[in-house]
Amino acid sequence: MTPEEELKTLNRTIRQFESVYKSTRDPSQLARVTKELRKLKTYRDKLQSFHEFDSNAIEEPVSVDEWEGLTYLKTILERTGKKSKDKKESYDDSFGDRELYYLFLYINFFEEDFLTILSETKLKLDFKHSLERDSFYHRFENLRRLFENLHEDSSTVDLYSGQKHEEDMRKRSFKKKRNVIVEADKFMRSVGRFSTVLVTDIEAGGLICLNADDTLHFDRLEGKRFFEGKEVHEALKELKRFAREVIDFLNVPQIENRE
Repeated sequence: MTPEEELKTLNRTIRQFESVYKSTRDPSQLARVTKELRKLKTYRDKLQSFHEFDSNAIEEPVSVDEWEGLTYLKTILERTGKKSKDKKESYDDSFGDRELYYLFLYINFFEEDFLTILSETKLKLDFKHSLERDSFYHRFENLRRLFENLHEDSSTVDLYSGQKHEEDMRKRSFKKKRNVIVEADKFMRSVGRFSTVLVTDIEAGGLICLNADDTLHFDRLEGKRFFEGKEVHEALKELKRFAREVIDFLNVPQIENRE
């Protein structure tokens, strides 16, 4: 078996385990699947760090089942013209990695449409939750910097092809990739918890959110936004669903992600 064939087999096996991970309600099975996924992904990272792969050669068509639950990702791809219902999706190859590129799209979508509502003018909260709301800007900037640093690394790895330090560069790049994924998962879990608290409080008639029934509008400088004309309450429910989708997509075992 060639390294390319081995990687394809690994990817298929990982997708199968991920499908079980998302659907099982059995705690013991979940624990076994989580452990196996961690082992498979660790081995895949090692395989990729020791071999140079052509991303186009190892990609396989995405089945209908694999798009199940990825409502926002489909919306993003359709919005950017990267996917049609009857064709294999194409994607920007600058990352050379489909998972990383899709995470990049999620992050951009969050910045353009969700981060805009996490502001004092759009989301009015009590003092305690206002502080938490404002902290997401700083945390998001840190995540964005990690992503940009990884992208710079990925774009320079090929310059070391055949040279003495090529293997070290690839290993470093893969470690950075894993770190970006873990940090993105931490961030989205925080966003998910925050939005869940707000939605639950609003629906219980609480006083954390002071403008839950307000309709969101954006001026000409802010541009056309996803939440134009929607109520704050609905936007927060969308934020909660979006965070859950990204968390499920990344599928980071929680033993790997401890805040």
